[in-house]
Amino acid sequence: MNRLAELLVSFKKSIKQNKERLFHICLIGSLFVHTATYAGYKISQLHGDEVIEESNFEDVDVSFEEIPPELIGGTSSPAPIEKQEWVEGSNKDKADEPDNSDINPNQLSGNGTDKDGYLFSFNGDKMPTAIIDFDLKEYFPPQAKAANIVEKQVVLLVQVNEDGSLQSAKIVSGRAGYGFEEAAMKLIKRVRFSPGYVQGHPKKMAHRLPILFSLED
Repeated sequence: MNRLAELLVSFKKSIKQNKERLFHICLIGSLFVHTATYAGYKISQLHGDEVIEESNFEDVDVSFEEIPPELIGGTSSPAPIEKQEWVEGSNKDKADEPDNSDINPNQLSGNGTDKDGYLFSFNGDKMPTAIIDFDLKEYFPPQAKAANIVEKQVVLLVQVNEDGSLQSAKIVSGRAGYGFEEAAMKLIKRVRFSPGYVQGHPKKMAHRLPILFSLED
């Protein structure tokens, strides 16, 4: 144990006395490590170039008949989705769908009239004609203008008597919002009608009347 301690003390003294020699040894070691690293890198690069030059690539023909048609736009699909018709104003719970209850063919009477006895206009010889002698822009809703909406159509189901007078009207298109429904119900009171005809005689009829609100000329 004493001998080991004496060797350590002797080694420390030797280092202190030969600091310059130790510096040279470290410098030579560092140069050796860097040189060996650089040489190894160059050797690996030369080897990689040789591999690339010796590689041979061959053209491979691909037959599209072996590819499933659904992967290249074929008629089949791995996850078919049923197409659905979109109706403006409708939503998933169908709360805003058009009201077609009064023109359901399964609910028509034997003579093609609605529940109030008004003949649906498509069963007549001449449909009722709306006479609008005023500017519809007067009824364009301010809320729609504020929302930068310039055009919207609302469909009404009207009942027109034999003398052309309006019996009733209701909205049957999808909800438009922005005050269009209220404007349509307000202006329909100003509309005059010529009655529908069957075999040359006026007939009270139920008729779907589209009203186009537009700010464009």
